[in-house]
Amino acid sequence: MSTSWTTVAVSAALAVAVSPLLAGWSAALADGDAGAWWRPRRPDAARLAIVAAAALTFGALAGGGGPLPAWWLLAAGGTVLAVVDAQRNLLPARLVYPLALLEAAVLTAAAATTHDAAALARAGLVALIVGIGWFLLAFAAGGGIGLGDVRVATLTAGLLGWLGWTAVVRAQLLTVLLIVVTAAVVAVARPDLRGRKMPVPLGPALVLASLLMCWI
Repeated sequence: MSTSWTTVAVSAALAVAVSPLLAGWSAALADGDAGAWWRPRRPDAARLAIVAAAALTFGALAGGGGPLPAWWLLAAGGTVLAVVDAQRNLLPARLVYPLALLEAAVLTAAAATTHDAAALARAGLVALIVGIGWFLLAFAAGGGIGLGDVRVATLTAGLLGWLGWTAVVRAQLLTVLLIVVTAAVVAVARPDLRGRKMPVPLGPALVLASLLMCWI
């Protein structure tokens, strides 16, 4: 794969540049703000540092994918979702739905520009299949997987579908591996939560696994 390192650097820099806004959104969503959560809010230094680090990582990874606007949006929105999920074990639909609409619009525009209707159709089909699969898994898990996880899995599946079926399969396998790693980190960091009902945030694994497919 041929990657422009200038594109990677610009993508990462833009993600860091908007990190104060992303941090403010994460603070509002983590606090359960059901109102205008998108309005600027001043985050504390710790949150700002965490969000900036995540945005830098995700933004750099997004720089290896195409169409770049779609992957960059996932990096930015995924940063907020990952931080909120890690803090509250919550993937707010108030962010997931508008992000999904933006992604659909970008992919549609990309398909129109490149005359690649097949890629757009594949993206939609993959989102449907993966979404149904995660919904059934959530039903079978009996609470271990929430509807927020299903929504984010469906959202990321659309972008993975644009890349191709191989990326879809690899991302699902990598997601499982990252979830295991996340569970281990939670068990070490919060020994009081250990057990069958230990909450494990799946959002970070879903977003990171998808972005890594820009490079694998």
